[in-house]
Amino acid sequence: MISIKQIQNFLVLAETLHFGKAAARLRISQATLSSEIKRMEQSVGAKLFDRSDKWSIKLTVAGVSYYNSIKNVPNDIINAQREAVKSARGEIGTLAVAVSSIAYDYINFGMICKKMSEMYPELKLKILDMPIARNRFDVLSSGKADIAIFAGSCDVVMPENFIAKKLFDLKVALVVPAKSRWALQKDIRIEDLKNTHFIMPPAEEAPNWRRAWNEIFMEHCQSMPLVTQEVAGAKGTLQFVTFGLGVGFMFMRQEDRMPEGVVLRELPVKMNRALLAGYREMNFHPAVDNFLQILTGNIS
Repeated sequence: MISIKQIQNFLVLAETLHFGKAAARLRISQATLSSEIKRMEQSVGAKLFDRSDKWSIKLTVAGVSYYNSIKNVPNDIINAQREAVKSARGEIGTLAVAVSSIAYDYINFGMICKKMSEMYPELKLKILDMPIARNRFDVLSSGKADIAIFAGSCDVVMPENFIAKKLFDLKVALVVPAKSRWALQKDIRIEDLKNTHFIMPPAEEAPNWRRAWNEIFMEHCQSMPLVTQEVAGAKGTLQFVTFGLGVGFMFMRQEDRMPEGVVLRELPVKMNRALLAGYREMNFHPAVDNFLQILTGNIS
């Protein structure tokens, strides 16, 4: 096996064609250099230098061929080391981010991606739509995504070796038409909502949310909530409520403003919900940390 040191010795001698000059540049004795070259020739299986004239050595045909084949090895090693360091820092490669539809209502991913590209120009970001909530487990476990951004319970159970980091709490409010009785009623109880027409996300998109409300209604009303319209996302819910198609729910923050014709009411029960980032707990893509730093730094 030829070592990197032997390759370096060969290249310096091939470029100087002088044992004395090569040995001086390599900071070894001429005898040591001569011995190393002989061992290298034995490993290669061919004479690399013509030493018939001790005052003027030359590369053999085999030596010229060998030189042309390995002359870029030192630079290749340096470049490989640089690439390895960049990879370890999460500065190159591809980072796949799965984003649920509701996350776009609260995070400007265009801005996040722009800042990522400015700070890490050699890193490629791949944004994947995650329309169905349970898909977060599939895309993470399969390796299709390195990180998933989604809304869920603060105590969500993640797949083995994955964790969920809370980005911020989501305040859940009841969205009702401004002219409805719910807008004027002082206190709203679950029992008062028994025969109300609800607007909720489809069960296949938000199974945990639908399951939670089914359990709440069964406990307080001994019946399931009456879901007459299904729509995903805050914007769709607002449109449906504005046109009197029922009442819905919204994850919101203080800076969110409601359109005319819609009123927010406090929920009669507490819903422990947050926007979460799910990713592998150990041995994850190094760029996940970089993405999370920019993401959390730009969340008000």
